[in-house]
Amino acid sequence: MRHLLRIADLDRHELRFLLDRADHFKARPLAAPGLLRRRTVLMYCTRPCARIRVPIETAVSRLGGTPLHAAPGRGRPGHAGRLGEPSQMIGAYTALVVLQICDDAEAVRFARAAHVPVLNALTDAHHPLQTLADLMTLREHLGDLRGRKLACVGPASNVTHSLIEAVALTGLTLAVAAPEGEGPDPAVLARAEEAASGGGKVIVTPDPYEAVKEADAVCTGAWPVSTAATAALTPYRVTADLLSAAGPDPIFLHHLPLRRGAEVEAAVVDGPASRVLAQAGNLLPAAQAVMEALLTNRLAASR
Repeated sequence: MRHLLRIADLDRHELRFLLDRADHFKARPLAAPGLLRRRTVLMYCTRPCARIRVPIETAVSRLGGTPLHAAPGRGRPGHAGRLGEPSQMIGAYTALVVLQICDDAEAVRFARAAHVPVLNALTDAHHPLQTLADLMTLREHLGDLRGRKLACVGPASNVTHSLIEAVALTGLTLAVAAPEGEGPDPAVLARAEEAASGGGKVIVTPDPYEAVKEADAVCTGAWPVSTAATAALTPYRVTADLLSAAGPDPIFLHHLPLRRGAEVEAAVVDGPASRVLAQAGNLLPAAQAVMEALLTNRLAASR
């Protein structure tokens, strides 16, 4: 049984296969209308997110299935004791489970007990689906990712961790500019360094201008809402000046939701460099590609 809980679950051939299939579904949205016919996909959420829920529901519908929603009881969200037995029971009713929960360890426990494939759509430490959409967007605008550079500016997030894991599989250089104490998880960095074989590398620096130097793309994500946090993170705002310090004609990505004037200037997100809408739209074909691969055991066959 294959699951997709993090990008590190894939090898470079499987990642390329998923990106190619995502391109296929983007060109042909109804390419596999009967894959989930008369079947259901359960979305098990303790931290629901509309920007993820909508493309996943649409992906299930395009594959001919019915999306269902469930959440833990009123006890502590995602408590381990509530995940094991339900994950086995759910397999009797559904073809696939999509998780949006907090604890990555509990996602792993859920998958180990499940009798159907499990897709991590959002956890605290990893976001493989968003990363597939990011890589898809980069390929659309930059071509081959090997030798290209992406700069992530601001506090490290679950997407940052998944992008770090993608470096070893794509040959991409990833530069992360984060304040002290808000950088990537050292364990994720260590595993990425051990796995690096495709020529890619990860650079971590507190200096956003150093990170964006010669970058082909610059990305950021949502900041904490508090005024104090915004003030402390101001040096990491993606401004027109910061973007101009990157390579020639860089593109801008954002993992949404965004606040103009906080983590990014309106002139950047609404300007010609922005690929934010294309990036958000790519979540849908990416979800279709992953579901198809998990349901048909195509990942192992792609090696």
